[in-house]
Amino acid sequence: MNRRGLAGIAVVAMLGLAGCSSSTGPDVLAREATAEDELPETVSLISVGTDIKPGSARLLTTYDDVEYFAAKSSTGGSACLISVPVGLPGRWRAGCAALATGEEIVTLTGFDDSQATLINDGVDPGQAKYDGWTQIHPNVLYKSR
Repeated sequence: MNRRGLAGIAVVAMLGLAGCSSSTGPDVLAREATAEDELPETVSLISVGTDIKPGSARLLTTYDDVEYFAAKSSTGGSACLISVPVGLPGRWRAGCAALATGEEIVTLTGFDDSQATLINDGVDPGQAKYDGWTQIHPNVLYKSR
């Protein structure tokens, strides 16, 4: 086989490996925690089957009287979204999903039937599939009921 053929095979192999690489999740999960990132006491991560890593929550935004946090799973292969209604912290919700190279990570439905979706960095919320959604943080889309 000639050198050009070997070079072509090497490029295809590298592209194939790049397609298998996994996402590390939104960059916000890599920043240092601050006092505002602490989850309210009513949010008990022990009681949910989401395997959220303690101390990994990061407050993303507060919108429509709901605080939205992102967090890591303890295995590191998933990202989580936690919603905590201000004044009704007992109605919090959490969900986690495996990190992938896609745009959406996990969607939560709130107690009022609104939806919030944790998205990867760099997602264009102007796409037609996001019509009716509002970007409330670079990593969160929101849709009212």
